[in-house]
Amino acid sequence: MFIILTLVFVCLFILYVKHKYFTSRRSIPSLPGHFLFGNLLQSGLLRGASLPQVYTSFKNKLGDIYEIKLGFFHGIVVGNIDDVKYIFTHRHIYDQNDWSVELLSVFIPDGLITLKDAKFKRHASIVMPLFRHGKILSNFDLIINCTDELLNNWRSSSSDQIHCDILQQSQNLLLEIFGFIGFDYDFDALGGTENNELAQALRNYLGMVEIGSYLPNFLFRAYMKFSPKYQRIQTTIKRYLYRMMEQELTETPESRLT
Repeated sequence: MFIILTLVFVCLFILYVKHKYFTSRRSIPSLPGHFLFGNLLQSGLLRGASLPQVYTSFKNKLGDIYEIKLGFFHGIVVGNIDDVKYIFTHRHIYDQNDWSVELLSVFIPDGLITLKDAKFKRHASIVMPLFRHGKILSNFDLIINCTDELLNNWRSSSSDQIHCDILQQSQNLLLEIFGFIGFDYDFDALGGTENNELAQALRNYLGMVEIGSYLPNFLFRAYMKFSPKYQRIQTTIKRYLYRMMEQELTETPESRLT
């Protein structure tokens, strides 16, 4: 009897999941998806396709407006610039989805984008001044020096080197600048991600966000809790944070001027 009830429960649960997450109830063009995967298999994301490639492929098949289902995530993609402009100028008549906030709250529960009310104001009062025009201008020389270092690395690279991942190295440049301005700490990220433990950990950390976008939050939380890869990433990032704090505590006013 228990086995029969279990089977009935499992069947009902599968039907519920299929109806709730994998049954399209919109008149918007979309491709038929697979159970649990949606359009992930058709998109090529699991085989390494980039989001711009997926966007172009689906746009060619379905037009400027279409629905895409990536695992448990369902989204409506608007590709016509006039439609996008209309949506942003009439935000009051369109639902503003909290999907990105819910996803990031798993990673950074105290992040600025995930906070509300008094807690948001308290964090914003500390973080937002860092992005003011005057703060950027005062660090302009530092930004130029870091950029020059990257350009020198490119100039000194072997003439036999054909491939250069400019996007990845630009991300490393941003990390290096952020480290100096935000923490007065040298992340040594311009030597390449493969040689930099922190840069690689942050890259893998962001890769986890992509995984989380395909899963419901409760499954994603469980995945992160039991994932050895995530635990290693978290340990690496914490180790560097502690190093930054130790450096700040041991520095003297004289050493900051040198």
